[in-house]
Amino acid sequence: MKKVSLLICTLFMALTGAKSHAQEFYIRGGVGYVTESGKTEFNNADPNGLTMIQQSTDITINPDGSARIKSLSGTLGGGFKANITAGYMFNPYVGAEVGFNYFSGYDKTIGKFTSPQLQSEEIAYLRGLDIVPAIYLTPAFSKLNPYARIGLIIPAAGKLHIETTANQTDGGGAGTDIHINAESEVESKFSVGFVGAVGVTYPIGPKLQVFGELEFKNLSIKSKSAEITKYETTAVTDGNAVLVPGQQLADLPVNEKKFIFSDTFTQGPPDPNSPRRIPTQYVNASGVGINVGIRYSFGK
Repeated sequence: MKKVSLLICTLFMALTGAKSHAQEFYIRGGVGYVTESGKTEFNNADPNGLTMIQQSTDITINPDGSARIKSLSGTLGGGFKANITAGYMFNPYVGAEVGFNYFSGYDKTIGKFTSPQLQSEEIAYLRGLDIVPAIYLTPAFSKLNPYARIGLIIPAAGKLHIETTANQTDGGGAGTDIHINAESEVESKFSVGFVGAVGVTYPIGPKLQVFGELEFKNLSIKSKSAEITKYETTAVTDGNAVLVPGQQLADLPVNEKKFIFSDTFTQGPPDPNSPRRIPTQYVNASGVGINVGIRYSFGK
């Protein structure tokens, strides 16, 4: 019973903060690296069916007609980030903060098709700014001080980028290859994920600390719309490339270059002058990573 009472008193002191001078503002800045976690299949990145790529597959057709099929999975949450965070400690043990992360994801192959006549590949990556409100908890040790933080991660700006290449050997006749180069951008709807971290700080000055932490994020981003922003078809003969008339971005009707993701919709006759509705997709941006940086306190 005495141990329970002591624990309750300790928690009460941590939450109320007996010493007002322990209240302080702080800022934290750093950089980090994230690797994938919680792998899932990738989205269909070729709604027009131009590449022969099937969703989340790497298919190789051998000269004898046999096929090697490999399933692709992963997330687009791996990459590099930079962070700046502003926080306030209510007492030596409990604080609240809001962070801003710029995330630059690394390229990820989400689909591939290889045959003697056609070689095509889809590569995707994320670029964006996230807002991270969180609670900060620490035992307030004087030197090597562990801490934990848990909160939300909210994508505020940025896009999913998809780059597609396809090369059709002798597609324009003997000795003339057809090369397609396309780029797409996917806009997101409001999405919320969860983030947590455990780390340590160490003082290197009266108000300055260095920190290192292990961070976990669980984030699935709901897609809102997509647009093909580049579509270029060239005929290559003896190393000389010529644009193919009628097969450029300006030649695509609206319903083949603009798309809207919907949970439910009615499929009617295609309207070439309106964006095409396709089923809702989610982008898996989960990951596990490390962050390092410095923390500056404004307290006395």
